[in-house]
Amino acid sequence: MKPELFNSLKNYKKKYILNDLLAGLMVAIIALPLSIALGIQSMPEGVGNGIQAGIITAIVAGFFISFLGGSRFQIGGPTAAFVVILFGYLSDPDIGLLGLALAGIMAGVLLILMGLLRVGNVMKFFPYPITIGFTTGIGITLLIGQVKDLCGFEASGTEAIEKIVSYVQNIHTFDLATFLVGALGLLCVIIIPKINKKIPSAFVALILCTIVTQLLNNFAGTSIATISESFGTITAGFNLIDFSGIGSVKFPSLIVPAIVIAFLCAIESLLSATVASGMTGTSFSANQELIGQGVANICSSLVGGLPATGAIARTAAGIENGARSPLTGVFHAIFLLIMYFALMSVVGLIPLTVFSAILISVAINMSRFKLFAKLTAFGIRDSIILIVTCALTIIFDLTYGVIGGVAITLIANIGSFKRGLSIDRRGSLIKAKGSVNFVSVNKIINACGALAKEQKITIDLSSVDRIDETALEKLASLSRLMKKEERELNIIKLKPRVQKRFDKFFSVV
Repeated sequence: MKPELFNSLKNYKKKYILNDLLAGLMVAIIALPLSIALGIQSMPEGVGNGIQAGIITAIVAGFFISFLGGSRFQIGGPTAAFVVILFGYLSDPDIGLLGLALAGIMAGVLLILMGLLRVGNVMKFFPYPITIGFTTGIGITLLIGQVKDLCGFEASGTEAIEKIVSYVQNIHTFDLATFLVGALGLLCVIIIPKINKKIPSAFVALILCTIVTQLLNNFAGTSIATISESFGTITAGFNLIDFSGIGSVKFPSLIVPAIVIAFLCAIESLLSATVASGMTGTSFSANQELIGQGVANICSSLVGGLPATGAIARTAAGIENGARSPLTGVFHAIFLLIMYFALMSVVGLIPLTVFSAILISVAINMSRFKLFAKLTAFGIRDSIILIVTCALTIIFDLTYGVIGGVAITLIANIGSFKRGLSIDRRGSLIKAKGSVNFVSVNKIINACGALAKEQKITIDLSSVDRIDETALEKLASLSRLMKKEERELNIIKLKPRVQKRFDKFFSVV
């Protein structure tokens, strides 16, 4: 295994450098407001400077994820998936800033070990209903958390239910001017991409809302909260971890956060890399990606950053703007570094409400409500896994959501595990017999991988009596990848029950 950057540079042409530079600049413009917004929302009041933490994460983690990762197009940094859990950890007096930094370092070490032990090959086949369930749950929780700054509420609370109760109790603090500016920002981030996806909508929203806020505050007598009013003067710099308080750290309380951070990073980064592969028809090294993510999280934690992972939206933006290699991510980090030291005097004028507007759009996209609703109609077993995972994530946190979802998945698949799955490969024909689930589908994927030189592969499922959502999603991804390679995947002889599930799934996704 070695970083994809070195692999891609073997056939790199001089003319590609301009593509990567311009794509890196565009991604940096998109990443700046997102990094600030995610940093602010991850950091409880009085704990630390979320603006610095968010940008530092994008610069440091973004650089190492591209430099040492296993995906050609992956762009890393702070993501919405981490906001909710980080806010909870930083609000916990047993963890705090130093504890989170240490947990981030521990998570980085775990990720490196996972990569070296080739766990990435297994992580790629994590149950689909659980993935959709907890991402929707995190998205909803993040959405709830934005109401405070969007409406100018004087509210409190760390959990989703607590926040909702606090909003109701403090509804009299609603500020119309703050809400209208936030609504303007939300319209920008929703409407502009529909007109032209290449226009950085979040950056436009940030500039427009800042101008409107300054006009209203200076000439209309409003008091819309800005960055400088809430955080004081923001100075650019890196904050090396201070180990002087390590003697008072309660290390047992860091074990679960470290595992959760490592797990979420692994899932999110591999999901983002998979999306990038589907968009470009390229492959990636899951295990090298985990190693890159591990190093990135260690380095980010050491200099005052937050845990990071691959960011699907920024990765897709890089591809859409002509990225050719991991240098896009490296350049994006360099451009962010320049912006960090050049623009901090201006950042203080930005209203807080616009960041909530940006994150509301992120949360809605992350939640994938339409897909969630349709998947609940897919089948009782998978629907229960989906709903329970989502509900536990919202009510408690990601840890409970994933544990609950995995427990139900294992119980529901006992019969499927007992039946097993056997593969008989004859030329380019693969005949499967038994039950295809989130574990056993790996056999089919590997069998197809061994036929990489075949132009046409046929999978015979005449002896398969059950298939779950995860298996269908993986077969659909394989079909899309082969189509990009101008190859053909045929799935034949489905039993009526299996055919029905195929039809339902492909009508959904």
